[in-house]
Amino acid sequence: MEPDLRQQVFDFISPFRQPDIWGRSKPLCPAFSLREDLNLSQDEFDHLMNDFFLLFQVDASHYDHLAYFPENNRPIPIRIMQHLGLSIGATPPDGPRPLTLAMLVSAARAGRWPRQEN
Repeated sequence: MEPDLRQQVFDFISPFRQPDIWGRSKPLCPAFSLREDLNLSQDEFDHLMNDFFLLFQVDASHYDHLAYFPENNRPIPIRIMQHLGLSIGATPPDGPRPLTLAMLVSAARAGRWPRQEN
């Protein structure tokens, strides 16, 4: 199972890709970003990751869904101001952590999600 584990992870993600307006899907590679390159809702990502952990028997105890897909519960005017850089006296929150196919392959090989240092 080890030699083709990378391909198995790629095959798992492949059905979630959506074509662009020309009917092409971004090719899968280790740097493929799940958050940026897949057009899924937070709930869909949550289900995708849960399925990944079950299928590849990955210990998810160190996985923090909100670190990769943070919820945005701030009022819309505040979000617009922050996006435009107009918030006064507040530092913008850290952006979401990247989540790539390489990370999924690494976790599948290790059998656990890596501990994230803050």
